[in-house]
Amino acid sequence: MGKINLSIIHNRLKRGTAQKPVSVELRFTCGGKRKYISTGVKVCPSQWSDGSKHVIRCKDAEVFNKQIDAFVDRANEVIAKMIAKGSADLEEIPALMDGCSTKYANFIAYCEERTKQRKVSDHTKRRYKVFTDFLKKWGKIKEFSDVNVSNVRALDEYLHSKGLEQSTVYCYHKYLKLFVRDACIDELVDKNPYNHLPFKIAKGDKEYVDCLPIDKFESIKRLHLEVDYLVKARDLFLMQCYTGLAYSDLMAFDFTECKERNGKYYYHGKRVKTDTDFTFQLLGSAVAILKKYNFHLPQISNQKYNEYLKAIGAIVGVPKLHSHMGRATAATLFLSFGMPLNIVAKVLGHTNIRQTQRYARTLNRDVYSAFDNIEGKI
Repeated sequence: MGKINLSIIHNRLKRGTAQKPVSVELRFTCGGKRKYISTGVKVCPSQWSDGSKHVIRCKDAEVFNKQIDAFVDRANEVIAKMIAKGSADLEEIPALMDGCSTKYANFIAYCEERTKQRKVSDHTKRRYKVFTDFLKKWGKIKEFSDVNVSNVRALDEYLHSKGLEQSTVYCYHKYLKLFVRDACIDELVDKNPYNHLPFKIAKGDKEYVDCLPIDKFESIKRLHLEVDYLVKARDLFLMQCYTGLAYSDLMAFDFTECKERNGKYYYHGKRVKTDTDFTFQLLGSAVAILKKYNFHLPQISNQKYNEYLKAIGAIVGVPKLHSHMGRATAATLFLSFGMPLNIVAKVLGHTNIRQTQRYARTLNRDVYSAFDNIEGKI
């Protein structure tokens, strides 16, 4: 079977002018044969960059580029599906790209099917399921005809009425927007309502993050536990505090990937969630935990891990202890001991330093609280 190659082209027939926009297309090639699929985007030659393969100098550039990226994502899924079944027949591509509108009973059924098809982690698929379960319960977006500006606005108002933080509201919109975009590509929805909203959906990062005060961190370190699974959960949590690893990256940690230099170990990897690079040095305390388990960390499901941490938290007076608190504690510890913000961002694998700045704000909050406690006493 020949290899199917994918490329993005514009102005294929050289008919575009400053006044005449022409199509941006996907070109599939295999064994000397070609197949072209329009992305539905038309721009003039001056509005297209052959280098970045994106629309430029156009007021709708962001919308157009998202549409092109969505078509590319779907095209790669189609190619993967064809490879899996051993086919290289380019004539199958239009039907596979279009999807089949009659196979989905409604929009929610479509979301569930796309969840199965998307090449994402099991953790992300569980998040998709939580979202589709919410749509079923909420009830206002069930049919394809329900996907409109009015209902997207109703969703936004409903989520805010529940007192949810803006970062949580943004996540609901992010998942809906993803499925709506796919439905538009499959021509199951005529217009993407997110391109016509009369308001902007802010990302809304949390101002502060949950992290352990130093005394609670020390209490967990010193805690004597006799139950094996609680001991393992505590050690994994401390490993997070010493490295900044998220749960999924902790479970994927492989000591054999560490590089040794001058008696110290350095680990470089890519985050499971975002595929971004991160790197850190294993502190002596982390190495001690690894030695305890013969350099193979215990494997615990996320659900059980958080269940065990909650039990540990109840003992030390942190009733809502959870796995992400270990990563947050690492960040605040690193910053409090003078590690520069940009280095902490690299250790955590943050794509935007604004994410890391939340931990610095948390440290400032602790300073304010400390001064409040001594006000009038000295």
